[in-house]
Amino acid sequence: MPAANLIGTENHGFYAIMRNFQTERIALGSMAVGHCQTMLDLTFRYVNERLASGAAVDKQVIRQRLSMLAAKTEAARQLLYHCAWLVDQQRDAVREVSMLKALTGELVNEVAYSCQQFHGGMGYMRESPIERLVRDARVLAIGGGATEVMLEEVAKRWAPSP
Repeated sequence: MPAANLIGTENHGFYAIMRNFQTERIALGSMAVGHCQTMLDLTFRYVNERLASGAAVDKQVIRQRLSMLAAKTEAARQLLYHCAWLVDQQRDAVREVSMLKALTGELVNEVAYSCQQFHGGMGYMRESPIERLVRDARVLAIGGGATEVMLEEVAKRWAPSP
């Protein structure tokens, strides 16, 4: 290959790809948090408007489950901001970003399945926004490194708390 076609430093392509993984995983974590928020917003609205047997579906158990998922989503959002800050500061954040990717990949699917459940049969209808969000959520635990791969990255970098 002609030297003019070389991108970056010769024999360092793998390292360039590895550096990009952190940005990709933050982007995927961001997508997952956004999906969670959208699904929760849709579902809170849906259960408050939907009638079943003449009464609103908005039951205490549903409100509490959605509230806990909202709390988990907010916690994930804060970890996302922290990871983005670490990378922006050019600090080693492989452990934290791997935590973010594993957490949000699993959380988005937990939120998706719960929200779809609360939509009942409408959750499976192609015209329902929740149906599309549920389908799209699945890949977020796989792309950019599967959850199990991310957890191994965390385990390799485990450091006891001070």
